[in-house]
Order: sequence, then C-alpha cells, then structure tokens
Amino acid sequence: MWLTGSALFLRAVSMMFQVYLSARMGAAGLGLLQLVTTVGGLAATMALAGGKIAAMYLIARAAGRDDEAGVCSAVRCCLRYALVLSASVAALLYLSAPLLARRFVQDSDALLSLRAYALLLPGGCLAAVMSGYCTARGRIRRQVLVELLERFCSIALTVLLLRRADGGMAYSLFAIVAGGSAPAFLSFLLLYGFYLREQRCRAPLPRQPMLRSLLQISVPLALGDLLRSGLNTVEQFLIPYGLAKSSSRYLGLAAYGTILGMVFPLMMFPAAVLHAAADLLVPELSRCAVRGQRERVRDLTGRVLLLAMRFAAGCAGFLFCAAGELGQLFYHSAEAGRFLRLLSPMVLFLYLDAIVDGMLKGLGQQVHTVRYNTATNVIDVLGLYALLPAFGIGGYIFTYSASHLVNFFLSLRKLLQVTDLHLSIRRQAALLGAVLVCGALASLLPARGVWDGLLLHGGGFLALFLTADRFSRSGRCPHRP
Repeated sequence: MWLTGSALFLRAVSMMFQVYLSARMGAAGLGLLQLVTTVGGLAATMALAGGKIAAMYLIARAAGRDDEAGVCSAVRCCLRYALVLSASVAALLYLSAPLLARRFVQDSDALLSLRAYALLLPGGCLAAVMSGYCTARGRIRRQVLVELLERFCSIALTVLLLRRADGGMAYSLFAIVAGGSAPAFLSFLLLYGFYLREQRCRAPLPRQPMLRSLLQISVPLALGDLLRSGLNTVEQFLIPYGLAKSSSRYLGLAAYGTILGMVFPLMMFPAAVLHAAADLLVPELSRCAVRGQRERVRDLTGRVLLLAMRFAAGCAGFLFCAAGELGQLFYHSAEAGRFLRLLSPMVLFLYLDAIVDGMLKGLGQQVHTVRYNTATNVIDVLGLYALLPAFGIGGYIFTYSASHLVNFFLSLRKLLQVTDLHLSIRRQAALLGAVLVCGALASLLPARGVWDGLLLHGGGFLALFLTADRFSRSGRCPHRP
C-alpha cells in the first residue's frame, strides 16, 4: 500500500508537471525532449546494466537464508559494479554528446542537456541499487519517503531553472534534465546512510563468489536491456522521422510529442498500482522459490493475475469512454483525446505484461524476459520502418499493438509453464464481454460539457463494470476448479 500510494501520488504529480511542460514548450518541444530523454535512457541502461534487479535478487536470496554477511556483500558488490559502469558510460556520453546532438537528435539545442545527463548519471545508478536493497529487505516506507523527497526536489529545481531560462530551447532542455537528475544524489546519500545505520558488518567479506553471482544475473540482463534499449532508441528516432515523411519535421515532432508526452503519461498513470506490485513480487517470489514453496508460488501468481486482469479491464474501459474529456481537461487538446481513445485498448495487455515480467524475474526467468522484450523491439523497428512512412500514425499504432501483444503472449505462456498454472478462457472472455457491453452503454449517455462527459461516460462505465464484476464469479483464483 505504501508503494502503490506513493506511486500513484508521484505519477499524479508528474502528470501535472507534464501539463506545465507542455504549456511551456509546446508539442514540438516535448518531441525534442523525448528524443533527448531516449538517448539519456540508453546511457542509463548501459550504466546500470541490470544492477538493480541483480541487487534485489541477491539481497532477497541472502536475507531468505538469514545471511546478513551475504546481504552486506551483495550491497557492496552491486554498488561498486554500478559506480564503475556508470562513471565509464558517463565519460563516453560526455565526449560523444556533440556527435549525438548533430547526427541523431539533429538539433544543436540538445548538446547541453546530453552533457548534463552524463555528469549526473552515476547518482541515478547508485540510488537505483539502494532502492533495490530497500525493496528486497521490505524497507518500503523509508524508500517511499525518500522517493517523495527526491521528486519534489526535482520539480522545484526544474521550475527554478526554467524561470531563469532566456526562452531558448537549449537551456529549457538543460533545466529539465538537470532538475530531474540531480536530486538522485540526495536519494542515494539518504538511503545509504540508513543502510549504514542498519547493517554493521565489520568482518572482511568474500568478493569473488558474490561477484560471480552478480555477473551471472546482471550480464544476461545487461545484454538484453542494452539490446532492447538500443532498439528502442532506433524506434524512437524512427517515429518522428517516419511521420515527417508525409509532413514537415515540426509536425512530425508535434505528433510524436502529443503521443509520448501527453497520451502515454495519462494512459499509463493507473499502471503505478501494478508496477508497485511487480517490484514487491520479485523478492517475494525469489524467497518462495529458494524455500521450495511451489504451492505458495502458484497461489500467489494466480491471485495476482486475476486481480491485474480485472484492474486492467476497468482502466481500459474508463480511458476509452472518457478519452475526449480527459484530453480536454488535462491538455486542452482534442487530438490528445483521439489518440488516447485509439490507444486505450492496449491497456488490457500492457498492464498485465508489467506484472507478468515482474513475476518471471522473481522466479529467475530473466533470460526469457530478455528474449521476449528483444523480440518486441525488433518487431517495432521493422514495422515502423515499413509502415510509418506509408500509413503515418496508423502504422505506428498497429506496430506498437502487434509487438506488445506478442510480448505479452510469450511472457504469459512462460509464466504458466513455470508455475503450472491454468487460466479459464471462458472467464477471461466473460470479463472482456463485460467491458465491451458496459462501455457501449456508458457511451450512449448524453453529455454537454467536459465534466458532464467525464462523470457520465467515465463514471457511468465504472459503475456498470463494478456492478457486473460484483455479480460475476471472477473472484475465485483462476487455477482452481
């Protein structure tokens, strides 16, 4: 509940802040910011290289055996791993920033912000490792409070820097990147200070066994994440390039900024609930697997899947029915509402995919998740290259939907195999039918304004769906007869 509440609150704050940025920078500015963020995200993936997931897994495994020395060894090893890699990647990014700004982003305004990413990269990686420690040891309230402090410091620093901007895009991008990344150093110092007070391991700790275990987990994750992030970077640059084939670069960046900067934050806002659950499932399932509790794993997996399906179905229907009103309410944009309605059915499998990936990682199936995610990005790149110039935004929506649906199907099939879980197809079909019927009925309600539409269309759907769900038999665990 702490993780979910904080995640929802932070996403709400972030969404409001995104509204502020969209009003200040415009859709084209958001598109350019997304390109810069994509390059920074690739650098962060290279720098962290699976370190957070490896830290969560190793620390949870040591804690499950009541091995406090092993916990200390895992933390120290993961911190050194993150520090060496992040410093190396930061130096590479700083030196290559002019080339990246000129050849890839194709805008000299990106140079200053890319160098800011480089200088602030180690703080984010070290903070991620300590966040993994808190999750693995169940120090959730501490982690939540530090994340809240970091986010508010980030927003305050960004606004302060933006107010000092002279109106130029280069400094605005720098203000957003610097304000968003610098407070990570504060998070790391606070979390590490709590760790030092809690853990008092004075004896020398063995390095080689822990380093070997770390590499066995992190190297496959790092290679897969790097390949996926590289493909994702290519994908992100293909979108404005392909859209610009049928229009100007400015219009291409504007459409790209609308989807990535406005629609996706709104569409994925409720997913904070599932992402919080996924983070907690990694150490919980790894502990159960170490202790050989197969029945506990199967029961927990079944209950979480059932709840996630019902949650995703309700969110998808609400977003579809209230898409126009949400676009006007948050962004005063009819185009954002149209894109949200087109993309809202994806919620059904995007939300579930997040929780399934978390459970697979907790069960030690990292290699399979890497394969599936890589396949998704390959399909994205090929589909965007072939369809985007010809079909525009329709080609993007089709490619994104197809690739992520394939990813979800493969991940779910693997999870069912590992846990020996069986899902009821009839029950899932009934849930989908309830969404369609309730959505159709709610859409027929007359509405005159934004708030009327939000209440009648969105609220009406939720009322109908929750009533139908209450009288259904979907409350039982899916692997039980």
